[in-house]
Amino acid sequence: MWKESCENLCARRGGDCAVAVAGGAESAAAFLAAVRRTSGAEEPRFACAAGEVTFFLCEKEGVASADAVLFLFPAGCTAEEVRAAAQSAGKAPFLVVLDGGTEESCARLAETGAAVISCDCSGADDLSPVLDELLLSFPAAGLEIDLPDWMCVLPAESAVISDVLGRVRAVAPALCCVRDFAKLSAAFGEDVYCESFEADPVTGRAHCRLAAREGLFHRVLSEECGADVSDDLHLMAYVGTLRDAKKFYERFRNAVAAADAVGYGIATPAEEEVSLAAPELFRRGGRCGVRLKADAPAYHVIKIDVHSEVTPVSGEGERGEQLAKGVLESYERDPAALWDTDMFGKTFREMVQEGLREKQGGVPEEVRAKLRRALTRIVNEGKGGVVCILL
Repeated sequence: MWKESCENLCARRGGDCAVAVAGGAESAAAFLAAVRRTSGAEEPRFACAAGEVTFFLCEKEGVASADAVLFLFPAGCTAEEVRAAAQSAGKAPFLVVLDGGTEESCARLAETGAAVISCDCSGADDLSPVLDELLLSFPAAGLEIDLPDWMCVLPAESAVISDVLGRVRAVAPALCCVRDFAKLSAAFGEDVYCESFEADPVTGRAHCRLAAREGLFHRVLSEECGADVSDDLHLMAYVGTLRDAKKFYERFRNAVAAADAVGYGIATPAEEEVSLAAPELFRRGGRCGVRLKADAPAYHVIKIDVHSEVTPVSGEGERGEQLAKGVLESYERDPAALWDTDMFGKTFREMVQEGLREKQGGVPEEVRAKLRRALTRIVNEGKGGVVCILL
């Protein structure tokens, strides 16, 4: 265990790791003696495949230059001493070790924000737990959060994704070292909770897998679809309607897209819509042949630009001119506000929309039928000459 703990320290450092031992003189001396006893060497150091871990006695004023720091204190040390030690460490990873401390004393000193553990420095035969805890004090290097697969297709502005991102942003500033990754488990817990959590102290990275509570999937699906999909029964029924809608969409989307781009689009008939007639025998002069016919519906989509115009503000002379200029100035200040201006019980926006609706249905039925017959002849007879007379 000691060898593995030393190798992990060197791997995290990317080579040799110098650990400063500071704090109480007696406790520090006892710890260094325990290191010699554990490693079986005359000097408090241990060589491994990843590098060499060296422990050296150091005053608190010089610990900031070390790769990592162990503060050894007697069980009766005060919170002020721990705070002062943590401040002297600077950015170096550190751990406070109470020589012979109890769980209560460790918990009391941990309220200072420092990581505190207990160890019998004079009689311990295995110091690997101390090194393992020290390794957790190294800076966090990365975090991966896995969402349920169905959440990955939701937009960032959806309520459930916004909530997850908000919780991650709230806890992120507190994730300073590897030990702090454990705070992620408490960051979630309502609709989305932490299903599994793994942290690798050697790399400084953590992997958190989130899961959704029962019912969240159907609730979010209902919100995204704008329909009641509260259970599997409603989901299957909704899938049936989506199947028909998708079939309709696939047939007409290219025609609508072409009409939107160039003003005219054609939806060709599907294979199952083609009606094949029985062959007909015909004679023409001395020749004889067989005529084969097929009929199929085709849809021609035409984009029409509908124009609507209203003049809600008018008047004579100077008064009318002032009213007109006031409208133009209002538009320059805030175009949206102008269209929402109420006049005679209707806004300008409602007035023009009402005019558009009236014109959209302004083609009489008999005219529609004539247009359809004319277009049918153009397609089937291949005659492009069209004369249009509007009465």
